[in-house]
Amino acid sequence: MRWHMTHPTLVTVVGALAVLLGVACGDSPTVPDTMVDEGSWYRSGYHWAHDGNPIETAHFVVYSDAAGLEARQRVAEIAEGLMTTLIEDFEIDPETMFKWPPGQSKLHIYAYRDHYEQSWGGKGYYGGLLIWSLDHPIRSTELDGYTRVVTHELMHAVEGLLKGTDNPKIVDVWVSEGIAELVSGGTSSSGNITSLAMLDSLVAVYGEPNLIGIHHYEDFPTDPNAGYKYLYAMFELAVRYLLDPAGLDRPHSAVRDIHIDAGNGAAFADAFEEQFGIGLQRYEDELWDRVRALLN
Repeated sequence: MRWHMTHPTLVTVVGALAVLLGVACGDSPTVPDTMVDEGSWYRSGYHWAHDGNPIETAHFVVYSDAAGLEARQRVAEIAEGLMTTLIEDFEIDPETMFKWPPGQSKLHIYAYRDHYEQSWGGKGYYGGLLIWSLDHPIRSTELDGYTRVVTHELMHAVEGLLKGTDNPKIVDVWVSEGIAELVSGGTSSSGNITSLAMLDSLVAVYGEPNLIGIHHYEDFPTDPNAGYKYLYAMFELAVRYLLDPAGLDRPHSAVRDIHIDAGNGAAFADAFEEQFGIGLQRYEDELWDRVRALLN
């Protein structure tokens, strides 16, 4: 895991899961008689039927189109370990802080086996996440990379519960994607930026965009490579500065409270200044100097 800040809890969880779960899932996929044409993910536009054989754990209900039972159990085990870590790190009281979609009291995971989305592997939404199953015939089941993607998307699902909505515009995208990249250890092709030399090599290709001015997904540049290869890593660096002891040294709970405050109607800029003690415009103006100092 490529963490700038020490994060032994998540590393320990992932390491333990690697020993406990292994990588391959040898059981045969389920062959359902009928498919159920409904699920919480339909609200996000994914009309993927499931086989009616979910498994349930403390925090999750795991659905699938055709994944084997062992594969579903392993996805649930990974998610449970990561959920426990996120709750601890962000000091979340699920009973008082989570605002559930109607009819839900657990997150839903759709572990797909028969789909192959070429532009993405996982999606987090208000109420759950979509992720390939650990017996997917094409996608990698290498555990470290898989766990990073699950962590990233699970962070988005947790953000939704803290806000009580799937509206992406009440918290700026650079915070949402930045914290998801931070807790996951990085899912972008460049990985998290750990040195000035690495930063300079990316800037040489993509320049120095106004990251804090990228409020919503439609504000992304038109270059399709910029997001995956550069912006996500830069968003992570911008959020890392806020939490790093060499930066503003704020706790993870400050990010938690931005989502709670925004969900309760606060303007993002006001919630940001309340939690981090710096105006959003000032952070925008000083960002590049601050992150370069962090990496120096």
